[in-house]
Amino acid sequence: MSMRRNLVMGFVFAGAVAIALIVHSRSSGQATTQATLIITPPARQLLYQLRDAYAALKSLDVTGKIDARFDIDGVQHHNSGQFAGLYTSAGLFRSEMRETSDDKTATTQPASDAILGNTGQKLYFFLPERNRYLQSETPEGKLDLDALGSDMADVLRNQDFSLALALSGDAAGEIFQQASAITKADDQKIDGQSYPAITVFYPRYDLTLSIDPKTHLLRRATADLSKNARLQGAQTVKTAVLTMDYDTKPAATLSPTAFAWSPPPGAQLLAPDSGGSDIEGKTAPAFSLPGIDGRQITTQGFAGSVVVLDFWASWCGPCVASLPHLDGIYNDFKNKGVKFFAINLQEDKDTIQKFVADSKLSIPVLMDSDGKVAAQYDSEGGIPFTVVIGKDGKVLKAGFLGGDEDQIRPIIQSALK
Repeated sequence: MSMRRNLVMGFVFAGAVAIALIVHSRSSGQATTQATLIITPPARQLLYQLRDAYAALKSLDVTGKIDARFDIDGVQHHNSGQFAGLYTSAGLFRSEMRETSDDKTATTQPASDAILGNTGQKLYFFLPERNRYLQSETPEGKLDLDALGSDMADVLRNQDFSLALALSGDAAGEIFQQASAITKADDQKIDGQSYPAITVFYPRYDLTLSIDPKTHLLRRATADLSKNARLQGAQTVKTAVLTMDYDTKPAATLSPTAFAWSPPPGAQLLAPDSGGSDIEGKTAPAFSLPGIDGRQITTQGFAGSVVVLDFWASWCGPCVASLPHLDGIYNDFKNKGVKFFAINLQEDKDTIQKFVADSKLSIPVLMDSDGKVAAQYDSEGGIPFTVVIGKDGKVLKAGFLGGDEDQIRPIIQSALK
């Protein structure tokens, strides 16, 4: 299944979770060759017990909680969520995650971030908040993680690692991916019980896996993301921890109807990735939006200037990660004939202002309260979505650039000539 990268990364569990686990993607190009992997004997024993336990599964019912806590360069983020997954050895699966609100006065149930699975006939990926989905025929033969395609496999790894291990066909091989070393860790105390554990060292983070001594399946996964934060330029990392707790029921009795799914009324089918945005080379759509400073900004004021628009939201993990880089580009080019605007999607002014203040952003922020401007620029609705407009008003580049300075700076410099 082919998915647009901006679609995937824009909606895989809000906030820090997506930032954290993007580095575990097999498509990230950071794999470590198997020859360099070092595994201590005690860790190898636990790892192979886990591998054999997942390989022997006929079915699995897994639920759990995820908690992400970050205190980096004085900016704090806390996201939590719940997930649920089902699996059978025939390759049927279903995975769903919900972000948990910290607001105890909330009266509505948080919406699912993403639902994906295999019905036996169809692979699907559904975004409830957008009421949009992707769907394809289930590949013939036994379905495993690689057969899903890299994007859908990455979503499943991010959303429910235990379910991904079950579907992988080789849980140890999945854990080996990108690892440089695996060692035995101290036993972990969880709810008063002791669990044996291993620590897996990856290029950008360290992952401690606590293993249930009875089932040999995952009980907890704890990712220390300090290395990744520092590699992204953070100076002071007090906390950068992602914790996933699993409640697993192997050999669960699962009805085929538990895996059934069909698009709900009004859901829109998303087109496969075409490799670029359909507005590139065309005149930028006109708009008028208010800024959080009270000014009204219109495209009429863009004439003769290079313009950079970045569509974002505070709940979007990749947006949170990319905005500081975009802010740095803004400060370098703001006095050189380039206009920058970070366009927030459908959040209230107080939420936006607090995020901007906490993040110490200087880039001008506009409010797209109904999402109509974003829809004009990106029909598929994924964020973060960055647009560079030339002096002639035509779109030079539009897509998931994620604050990538190596892509954005040369485009701006060329447009200024």
